[in-house]
Amino acid sequence: MRVSLIAFSFLSVATVLVFEPFSISSAKAQCVQFDQGIQISISGSGPAQRSNNVDMQSEGACRGNAIVTTGQQIHVGPGRAVQERNVRQTLRGGSNNGTGKGPTVQIRVNPTIDVYNAADRYRNLQRR
Repeated sequence: MRVSLIAFSFLSVATVLVFEPFSISSAKAQCVQFDQGIQISISGSGPAQRSNNVDMQSEGACRGNAIVTTGQQIHVGPGRAVQERNVRQTLRGGSNNGTGKGPTVQIRVNPTIDVYNAADRYRNLQRR
């Protein structure tokens, strides 16, 4: 019984030593750039006039870094909304970043939502 326990312990340690180099190298993740921006207009004056300019650049080798930007633009009321959003992300590699496993992952989530509100149109007619 004691011999089998020692043999099992030895095999467990040997297994960890064999697989340890693989687990360390596979844990080196590549870089991620993420942008989330939502533009909402609730109005009786029609859809908003919008621009959403997102510039994502990744230079050089990179590993284990992330850039995240978020923004919300919400218009509620009469009149047609003008919503403008400009984002610039630059991710630069360096001597401390090492070599990534592949290209930088770039994710953009940028919904635009227009909700027609008939009450705004009615209020505009009453003011005249």
